[in-house]
Amino acid sequence: MSLEVMKQAIGTFEEKGLDAAEDYLASSYDADALKWGLLRFNGHPEFRKRIRLAELARDDYLADRYYACIPLLLSLLDGLVSDVSRHVGFFADNADLTAWDCIAAHESGLQTLAGLMTKGRNKTNEEPISVPYRHGILHGRELAFDNRIVAAKTWAALFAARDWAGALAEGKKSPTPKQDSTWSEIFQSLRKNQETKRLLDAWKPRVPGDLAHLPCEDLLPLLPDNSPEHAVAEFMENWKQGRFGPLADALSHTYDMAMGKKAGEAKRDFGGQTVISFQIMDVEDSTPAFSTVTIKAAFSGENGVFEIELKVAAAYQDEKGFPMCRLGSDGKWKLIQNSFRSVIYGHD
Repeated sequence: MSLEVMKQAIGTFEEKGLDAAEDYLASSYDADALKWGLLRFNGHPEFRKRIRLAELARDDYLADRYYACIPLLLSLLDGLVSDVSRHVGFFADNADLTAWDCIAAHESGLQTLAGLMTKGRNKTNEEPISVPYRHGILHGRELAFDNRIVAAKTWAALFAARDWAGALAEGKKSPTPKQDSTWSEIFQSLRKNQETKRLLDAWKPRVPGDLAHLPCEDLLPLLPDNSPEHAVAEFMENWKQGRFGPLADALSHTYDMAMGKKAGEAKRDFGGQTVISFQIMDVEDSTPAFSTVTIKAAFSGENGVFEIELKVAAAYQDEKGFPMCRLGSDGKWKLIQNSFRSVIYGHD
C-alpha cells in the first residue's frame, strides 16, 4: 500500500468515519494495485505456482464477479500458508503466521486477522457482510458475501501472506542477534538511500517523441541499450534461435535458479512454439521499475502458423529479484513469463 493511500485513508476516517475510509481503501485495490501485488508472486516458488489462478481471480474481481473471486482467493490463501509453513493452512487453529521484522506478520497482524476470518458462523445470514468469514462463505451460511469490501479485504490478506512468506524465506522467523553497524556502513546506507531518492525524483516516463525507433522489426541495434523494448527483442530473438539458457535468464522468476534447471523449464514451456518473426510496436513506461511492451509476432506450432499481439510486462530488478528504479546502473530488465501464456499454454 502506498504512503499516499495510507494518508488519504486516515484523512477520510477523520473527516467521514470508518465506513467511508474502508470504502476508500477497497477502491484502492484497482487494476494497477493488483498488477503490482501479483508481480511479487514471481519472487516466491509457492506463490509462483498459483499465479494462473490468482490472475483468474483478478479478472473476476475487476469484472465485479465477487461471488467467484472470493472463494478462490480464500482457497489460495489456505493452500499457500500450508505449503509455505509445511504445517497447516491459514485457517487452522494452530497456524503460526508471525515472523520477525515484518509488519504484516506482527502478532497483531496476520495472526489476529486469521482469527477474525475463521470466526464461527453458525446461522445462515442473508445480510451483507464486510469481513471475509471463511467458514460462513465456503459452507454456504453467508448468502450476501459477494461485495467489493469483502473481496478487497481477501486480496489484502493474500498480499500480506506474501510478506509473511518473504520474511520466512529471508530467515526472519526469529530475531537475529543485533550487530552494531560501523560508521562506514551507516554512511554507505545513507548514500544509497539518497541516491535512490534522487533517481526516483529524476525519472519521467517517455513520451511518443522519445520512441521514434518504434515500431521496430528484428533490429536490436536500433533499440536503446538497457531498455525494456531491447530486453523483449533480445528475448524473442533467443526464442527464435532456440537459445533457452539466455531466454530463461531473462525471466523475472529465475534469478535464484540454477542455469540447468531454469533452461530446462524454459525449453519445456517455450519449446513447443517457434518464433517466425516479431515486431516491437510500442512501450508504456508506467512506473520507474515497470513497463509494458507491445509486440506483434508470428509463431508456428502443432496447430500451424498463427499471429498474435502480446503485452509483455517488464520489470527492472536488482540481483535479488526486487524492483528498482530503471535509472540505476546495477539492475536488469526481466520479463514476466505469464505475459506469454496465450502462446505457450494455448492461443485463441
